[in-house]
Amino acid sequence: MNNKSILMPHKCQTAGWCLFLSAMLTWVAKVIVTYLAFDIDVTWYMAKTIHFLLLFSLFFIAFSKEKVEDEMISSLRLKAVGITGYVFFIVFILLSMIIELRLYTLVPMFNRDGFDMLKLYLSEFFLIMLPVLIGTLYYTIFRVILGRSRKEGNI
Repeated sequence: MNNKSILMPHKCQTAGWCLFLSAMLTWVAKVIVTYLAFDIDVTWYMAKTIHFLLLFSLFFIAFSKEKVEDEMISSLRLKAVGITGYVFFIVFILLSMIIELRLYTLVPMFNRDGFDMLKLYLSEFFLIMLPVLIGTLYYTIFRVILGRSRKEGNI
């Protein structure tokens, strides 16, 4: 299958960076509103806006063609997806073991009344951040591999 056919045009990468900047500006506004107004509804909607802006920006940035998209870059993309999968599953398995075996109780900070690691693990925050973390991890790995390849003169 030709990877170039499923990628968006390179211009979408620019749009993704604009969305990312919008998310960061919205985050700054959220911090200011939270500090000044303490309005839970406004900050909740701003947090949801930031989340969706981050997701869309990462989607556009990660799945857009490079200026020159050739077979080598396609293979680097595939390698980055594989490494991302490995890293994600290792972290997920470790997190699951820590929670299932209640190993977090060994750390004094997490061993206090009212702190439930399982609630944190299943919380909306964790579920919201998971796609953002995976997208960021993929893009970072792809950029590192691409940079090394260019440094070695392969591209």
